[in-house]
Amino acid sequence: MQYFAWGINKPGVKEKRTALIRAHWDFIAQYDDDLIARGPVMDANNQSEVIGSIHIVDLPDAGAVETFVHDEPFAVAGLFREIIVKRFRLELNRTQFSFQSTGDYPRFFIYCTASIDKIAPDNALTKAHQAYMSEFDQHVICHGAFLGRRGDWQGKVFFVEFSDERKAREFLQNEPLNLGGLYNNTKFHRWTMGGPENLNSIGALD
Repeated sequence: MQYFAWGINKPGVKEKRTALIRAHWDFIAQYDDDLIARGPVMDANNQSEVIGSIHIVDLPDAGAVETFVHDEPFAVAGLFREIIVKRFRLELNRTQFSFQSTGDYPRFFIYCTASIDKIAPDNALTKAHQAYMSEFDQHVICHGAFLGRRGDWQGKVFFVEFSDERKAREFLQNEPLNLGGLYNNTKFHRWTMGGPENLNSIGALD
């Protein structure tokens, strides 16, 4: 089963996070074969300031994801004020690790929760959404749906790269599920791919 996990930092944990970054990388390395996406969420006005961590993983069950989330060094050290865990369904035939960037573009994390009545997209809207996503394939690092315990649709998440934030926001604005009123709330953040191969020794962008 696939799961989305977002640890949202407490204020003032930068030094603690820096001290733990290598332990974090070592822990996550145990799950390399299970990862779909990973990376830090950054402050919109200061990309050197990390405000959270995201991982999408494929694990056997809810117990396994609880171990993954709560045994991770940042969580053990109490760096997070909140950890959001949701079932996930990848809606792309690749993970972030096979994404081919078309340029040195900023990357964004878009978190969209379902409207209060949690109405899933019908066939027409699903087809429109799929066609729209195909048009933007070169900009989409990863995307998928949030699911409830019974597999009911509860929203979407997108990881994208565009030449600037305006184009990324236009992408969301014109996305068919958004136009159809299926989202109750959307959150828009700067994000980048995580891991020692993408970040410097303190877990920030060079």
